Amino acid sequence: MDMPQNTFFTLEQAASLARQTHAACRDIAMHTTQPLCFSHITALKLHGMAASMDLRPGFDENKLHVSVSQAGRLSHLRDVRFHLWSKDPSPVILDELVNCMPAADAICQMASYTDLTSLVIAMDWLTCRNPDMKMMSHAELAEHVQGLGRFPGVRLCRQALSYSREGTDSPQESLLRLSAEKYGIPKLTVNMPIMDYELGKAYVVDMALPEYDIVIEYDGRHHYTMERWEADLAKRNRLSALGKTTFVATKVTMANSHNLNAFLAMIAQEIGRRKNGG
Repeated sequence: MDMPQNTFFTLEQAASLARQTHAACRDIAMHTTQPLCFSHITALKLHGMAASMDLRPGFDENKLHVSVSQAGRLSHLRDVRFHLWSKDPSPVILDELVNCMPAADAICQMASYTDLTSLVIAMDWLTCRNPDMKMMSHAELAEHVQGLGRFPGVRLCRQALSYSREGTDSPQESLLRLSAEKYGIPKLTVNMPIMDYELGKAYVVDMALPEYDIVIEYDGRHHYTMERWEADLAKRNRLSALGKTTFVATKVTMANSHNLNAFLAMIAQEIGRRKNGG
């Protein structure tokens, strides 16, 4: 299994990239009288997406990308690539100089320039669990894509919708889930609550195979505190007491295909063991 070339950002890194991109967009906008609507990967950076995309050859991420609705408005500006996008979105106004495509439209625009995994990660980010970051529900995203009709990459976009899951916590979890399903592990349930009746509380786990009593978690260690570490240990101990087998992936797990395959093989073995009544 080849590892996708996605890079994951902390929220601080994503916010910093958004500020840098915003400054670059303002600089370009000040040097032209043409109204600009920043789009594609540029818009996603402006919106603070917490992951990069695995881009196809010929798409220059370092350029600023702008969309126009009519071919006659295509222009040439240094470090800017213009795209024809005939759909009629409602631009997001960031300030008096910078407008950009809504994030959902920018994801659809990227369907021609990236792969399935990157689109799913982007859709998961758009519909994530964090209420401060979530922009829409999965149903709203599906309705939006349907409403756009035909556009370059629409088939891949619709395929990505079928793999995307609402309420995820991080792009790393999205990649882990996709990798697991590609490996042959059954469809995972995201953010499933597991009730501990003895203690009268529920534990929300990143991913689960409830039919096999298997839990899969991603341990990102971002802003980890001793209190959080102890709480996670207590949670996983209780899950064991409840008969669940917990597998924990880390940054090292996702570092290369060898590590990831070894991790997924352990899960597959546990599924086989439980199928056979072990």
